[in-house]
Amino acid sequence: MRDLTAGRVLPSKRSNITALYVTVVRILQTIRFYHVRNERYASMVRSLIGSSLQEGCLIVDMGCGPGGLTALLRGNHRLLGLDKDREALIHFTEPRVPRIQALAERLPFLPKSIDVVLAISLVEHIEEQSAFFVEIARVMRPGGYLVLQLPELRYPIEPHTKWPLLHLWNPAVQARILAATGYEDLNMSTSLPRIQGLAAAAGFQVDRIIALWHFRLARVFRAPMGYFISFRATGG
Repeated sequence: MRDLTAGRVLPSKRSNITALYVTVVRILQTIRFYHVRNERYASMVRSLIGSSLQEGCLIVDMGCGPGGLTALLRGNHRLLGLDKDREALIHFTEPRVPRIQALAERLPFLPKSIDVVLAISLVEHIEEQSAFFVEIARVMRPGGYLVLQLPELRYPIEPHTKWPLLHLWNPAVQARILAATGYEDLNMSTSLPRIQGLAAAAGFQVDRIIALWHFRLARVFRAPMGYFISFRATGG
C-alpha cells in the first residue's frame, strides 16, 4: 500500500502502528494540512532565494516526489524535479515541469551547473549525508543557494511516523515503527548541528535559519518542529 502524501510504501499486512499512522495522515489530508504546508513552503523558498529567481537560472527540486511543491515554484527560471522514485515522477502533479530519476548522492549534472538546489524533507532520508553535501557542492555554481527543510526528529511527536518520542525508544522498537510506517530509510542521527557541520565541511556557509512550528500547540513545547536553512556555496 502506498501513502500518496509522502510517497511511502506501507506494509501489506497492516499493524496497529500502521493503522494509527494512516489515520493521522488522513486527518491531516482532510484539514488540507499538506496543501497549506506546500503553499507556505513555496512562499518561504521564494523569500530565501528571491534574488536568484531570474530568467535562465536553473533550480533543481531534489526529492520532489509527485511535485506538489515543485509546481508552486514555476516562473521564468528553469525548474527541474528530481527523485529516485519512478512511480512518484510518473504521477507528477505538473507534467509541464521536466523531471528526472536519480539519486541525490549521484547527480547527472556537470560541475558548477546549478544555481539553486532545493531539498525539502530529503536529507534525513539519506544514509551517507556527507556524500550528499559533497555532490551538491560539485554541481553548484559559486554563490548558489542550497535550501533545506529539515524536520526535527526529536520533537515530542516525530513528524514522519507521527509516533511519540520516537528518538527515545530503543533501536529495535524504532526499527519496528519505521518499518510499519514505511520510513525504514529515516536516518535518526539527523540533527540541525550535524547538518550544519556536514554542509560547512563541503564548502557551504549558512545564510539563514528559520524555525518551523506548523501548529500552535508546537509552541507549548518551546521547540521547533523543523527548520528551513539556506546555505551559500563558497567554492570557486
